[in-house]
Amino acid sequence: MTVTTANKRAQELERVDGAVSVRTSDQLREAGVTTVADLEQVFPGLVIRTRGNRAYANISARGMSSPDYYNPTVQIYVDGVPQQPSAFTQPLLDVERVEFLRGPQGTLYGRNAYGGVLNIITKKADKGRVSGAITAGTPQSWGELNGTMPVVPGSTYLDFGIKAERAFGTVDDWATASRNVDTSTDMIGRVALRYAPEGGNFDGALTASRERTRSKEELYLYDHQIGDRVYFSTRQGPVPMLERDVTTLAATGNWNFGNFRLSSISSYQDVTMVRDVAAGPNMLMSFPETNAAFSQELRLAYDAGGPLAGVAGLFYQHDNFTRKSEGYSPYYGPSRNQINTDSYAAFGEVTWRISPKLDLTGGARVSYDDTSVEFTRFGSNYHGYYAGSFDNSANFTSVQPKVSLGYQLNDTTRFYGLVSRGYKPGGFNHAVIFPQDVNPYDPETAWNYELGLRTATPDRRIELSTSLYYIASDNKQIYVGPVGMQVIRNVGKAESYGVEVEASWKATERLSFSATGTWGRSVFTDFIDPVSGQDLNGKTLPYAPNATANLYARYLLEQNLIAGNIALEGAVHYISTTWFNEANTLSQPGYATADIALELAWDSGVSLRLFAENIFDETYRTYSYASGADVFSNVGQGRLIGVTLRGAY
Repeated sequence: MTVTTANKRAQELERVDGAVSVRTSDQLREAGVTTVADLEQVFPGLVIRTRGNRAYANISARGMSSPDYYNPTVQIYVDGVPQQPSAFTQPLLDVERVEFLRGPQGTLYGRNAYGGVLNIITKKADKGRVSGAITAGTPQSWGELNGTMPVVPGSTYLDFGIKAERAFGTVDDWATASRNVDTSTDMIGRVALRYAPEGGNFDGALTASRERTRSKEELYLYDHQIGDRVYFSTRQGPVPMLERDVTTLAATGNWNFGNFRLSSISSYQDVTMVRDVAAGPNMLMSFPETNAAFSQELRLAYDAGGPLAGVAGLFYQHDNFTRKSEGYSPYYGPSRNQINTDSYAAFGEVTWRISPKLDLTGGARVSYDDTSVEFTRFGSNYHGYYAGSFDNSANFTSVQPKVSLGYQLNDTTRFYGLVSRGYKPGGFNHAVIFPQDVNPYDPETAWNYELGLRTATPDRRIELSTSLYYIASDNKQIYVGPVGMQVIRNVGKAESYGVEVEASWKATERLSFSATGTWGRSVFTDFIDPVSGQDLNGKTLPYAPNATANLYARYLLEQNLIAGNIALEGAVHYISTTWFNEANTLSQPGYATADIALELAWDSGVSLRLFAENIFDETYRTYSYASGADVFSNVGQGRLIGVTLRGAY
C-alpha cells in the first residue's frame, strides 16, 4: 500500500480520484534521479527544460507550459512549502518520496498548479540514522550526507542533510581555446528540529535550508555548432555567470483532535540572484534579482471513517520581486522593476462515500490576487523602444471548482471521472523592456476533463494506471512581438488532449520492468498574433511534445560473489519533436537516450553503483531562439559516466 498526501490528507494511492504518481527514494536512486530536472525520467508526460539557465526551468505537463518562467504552469512544494520559480532547479536532498499530480490542481493548490504539482517530501525518521554517498564522474561529481539525531529519544529529533555538486563543463570557447567553460557548483544544506512524540496529539518542525549556486552554463551556441559544443566569445561576448542564493525558513505544526487534524505551514523563502549575460563582444550585462515570499496555510482535515471526509483551509502569500537591469548607452539607462503581489484564498473539498464502492468528491477554491508594478528608468531612453518610468496595479478574482466520481471495483481496481479548473495568475511582466509592459495581462484558465483507471493483479506483480484527458484553456499568456521587444499578452485559446500510461511488471523474483508513456496533442485553437497578424491556429504549443516514454528494467544477477545483491539496470527515454516558439519554426526533433548501471548492494548497507547516462552521447537542444539570420540554442546533457559509493547506518 502506497500512501499519498496529494489531496492534503493521507490516502491510499489506490483510492485517489486523479492522476497521481509516486516515486520512493529507492526508485529515484535506482533511476539515477538526483535533481528536480531529472524527475522527467520517471514520471509520465513531465518535461523539464532549463533553457541553459540553471535557476529557471520550463516545466510542462499534459502539454501545459509557460513561455514566461516567472509565472510557471507546474508548482513545486518541498514539505508543503511552495518554491519560488527561481528556485525550481534544485538538488533533491534526503528525499523520502516525490508525488506528481497531473492536470489542473487549482482547488487545493491554487495559483500556478495549472498543469500539475510536484510534491517533494523529505525523510523523517523516529530513530538515529546516518547515510552518505559520493559520486565521482565525468563531467559531473557530487556527494551528500544525511541523517537524524534523537535529541530527546521518543519525541524530539534533529534531521540534517548537505549536498554538493560540481559540473566540470562540456563546451569549449573557440575564440580563446579555453576548454569546458560551462562549469557550475551547487551546494545545499537543510536542518530541521522536529517534535514528534510517540502517540502524541501534536507534532511540529522548524526547518531552515540554504542553497548556493554558481553557474557559467547560460551559453547560447550557434545552432549549427551544437554538435561540436563550441562557443564564440569574440562574437557573442564573455562567458556568462549566474550566482544564486536561496534561503528557506519554515514552521509546521499538526494538531489531532479526535477525527480532526489541524495543520499550519508558515514559510519564508528569499532568492537573491545575479545574472551576468553575454550581450556582444567584450560585453556582459548584469540583471540582479531578488524574490522574497512569505506564505501561510491553515487547514483542517476530517475523516471518521464514515460517509463524509474532507479538508478546508485558508491561504495567504506576500511576494516581493525586484529586478534591476544595466543600461545600454546611448540607447537607454539602467532600470529597476518592483512587483508586489498579495494572494488570498479559501478552499475546501468534501468526499461523500455513497457506498463502500462509490465516492463523490466536490470542492472549490476562491482566490484573490492583488498585484502592483513600479518601474523606474534612470537616465536616457532614446528611440522609444524601451520603457520609461511607470507604475500600475491590478487585481484578479478566480474560482476553481472540482468534481470527481470514483468507483472501487475491488481492492486493486478503481475507475474515476474528474472535472477540475486551474488558473495561472495575471499580473505584470517581470522583465520590463517595452512601454506596453505598463499594461497587465489577465489570468489564464483551463477546464480539465479526465477519465482514469488504476488496477493491479491480486499479487501486485502487474500494476497499471492510465488516464484520458481533455483540457480547454483560455486567455493564453504568450510573448508577442520581435525578440528584444516582447510583451506578454492574452491571445486566445488552446486545447490539450491525450492518454497517459504507467505500468510495472515483476516478471520473476529477479526481473522487473516499469514504463511510463504519454501521447497527445496540444494546439492553439484561436490565436492570431496581435503584432504580426500571423494566424497560428493549429500550431503546437511550445515545450509540448506529442509523445514521451520512459522504459526501465532491473535484473538481480544470480551470484555468490558478495553477501547481498548485484543488479543490472537499464533505461531508455524518448521525447518526440518539441517546438520552441508559437510559429513552430524552431524545434528539437524527436530523440532517445539510454542509460545503464551495475549496482552491488551489500547486506551491511554499503553499495557501489557504476553507471553511464546518455551512453550514446545523443546531442539535443533544450531551447532555441532566432536573432536575425542566426539561430542560437542551448545543448542538453551529453554522456555522463560515474561511480557512486553509498553507505547507511
